[in-house]
Amino acid sequence: MENRSNWTVLALFTVLFFIWPIAHTIALRNVLLFVLALWLGFRWDRARGRQVFADWRLAAWGLALFTAWLFIELFFTPFWREALSAIQGQWLSALLAGFLGVAVVASRSDLSVRAVFWAFLATLVIQALAVDAQGFLWIIHHGQLPSGLVGRRWKGLTAGPDKSNYLTNLTLDLLVAEWSLRLEGERFLPVGRATLAAALVLLGLSWYFEAMRNGLIDIVLLAGFLVVRLAYRHRAQFTLRRRLVVAGIVLAAMALVGLDLAFDHRWDSLYATIPVAWNTAAHRQAWLNPGQSPLPLLPNGQPVTQSNYLRIAWIKEGFKSLFDFPMGLGYSRSAFGKAILLRFGPGAGTATSTNNGFLNLAVAVGFPGLVLWYLWYGLLLRGTFARLNGRSAFWARALLLVLLDAGSRMLVDANMQDYMLEQFIFLCAFLAAATAIPEASDAARS
Repeated sequence: MENRSNWTVLALFTVLFFIWPIAHTIALRNVLLFVLALWLGFRWDRARGRQVFADWRLAAWGLALFTAWLFIELFFTPFWREALSAIQGQWLSALLAGFLGVAVVASRSDLSVRAVFWAFLATLVIQALAVDAQGFLWIIHHGQLPSGLVGRRWKGLTAGPDKSNYLTNLTLDLLVAEWSLRLEGERFLPVGRATLAAALVLLGLSWYFEAMRNGLIDIVLLAGFLVVRLAYRHRAQFTLRRRLVVAGIVLAAMALVGLDLAFDHRWDSLYATIPVAWNTAAHRQAWLNPGQSPLPLLPNGQPVTQSNYLRIAWIKEGFKSLFDFPMGLGYSRSAFGKAILLRFGPGAGTATSTNNGFLNLAVAVGFPGLVLWYLWYGLLLRGTFARLNGRSAFWARALLLVLLDAGSRMLVDANMQDYMLEQFIFLCAFLAAATAIPEASDAARS
């Protein structure tokens, strides 16, 4: 990249990637998204763009149909003003991020695709190291290891440990994609095994310091992916060494799961909370007005853990809201609050979100929107399987893991909103485009 303007653009990308998950940076990241999209848009290469679209046209049409449904909903939802505002403020920004991801690969500039990827990966690693630093500073200050949730729940530079954990898992997705290649005798990232192993250890520490039990889902998925790839690639000759590698992967995943089960007391009462939380009619105010009404008691007389109780109660009421309003109430992260307003009347409750990305989206877009969302998601997922080997292997594996991570986390956390949605759409578009034009990442283009 000899052109000075390309170095400037790469610097802007780095700033965008770094501030993306940091609170109170909405205006700055919107400006950066617009400027970068404009710069790359003027350098759009039609042939490359057609190649990307040819490879992913079905997924692109799925995303277009979902977007169209968001606007169609405006004609019959009573909350069309709020929905239009959310479309403009969230969904269109996410689509702009998606265009930016494709444009990085499909532009005529000599901006290196690998350089942009390295900038993204480096900022993710910095975010994870910030969590590690907070955890180690606590250990040094207190002279002891964290016990339970005390000394954990660190958030790094983000607004909360859940936000930080999304980034930690996202980094793990990208590095495990590389690790899967290494286990098959190939490589993509120009780093040694020791460096890659050290990065994985540091990310494991970040995951531990964040203490996000829902992050276990990704650990299990990543371990399963590595085991399946090894078994598939070496199915004809599954030697003792490879069996030991598989056993090591499984044991490492089990150790992380076991540590979380042992240290996080919220697991202890989860099973006993389920029947209490499922009886939403008996304790309506507790889930309608979280933090303002007393929580119900467990059979042993102890109050329920708020996180366990609310998640379960909101799942039940989220599904009830979906079936009460099957066509959706309009795109919004607070659609559940709109459903509560219609079901129970003004002032009945303060809850606006189910803290569940799937249900938040379901109540917002209804069954038609859900079908279109998972049509796009499924087509994107299907497209990765044909590209898991060859020159596109790293990009396809990374895309597969990002999709599995975000899609599964969506079932338990509200991760498909705000900057998290923008990052997800950007990364999906970038990785998909890179699989369509693998030569674009082999070297800088002239």
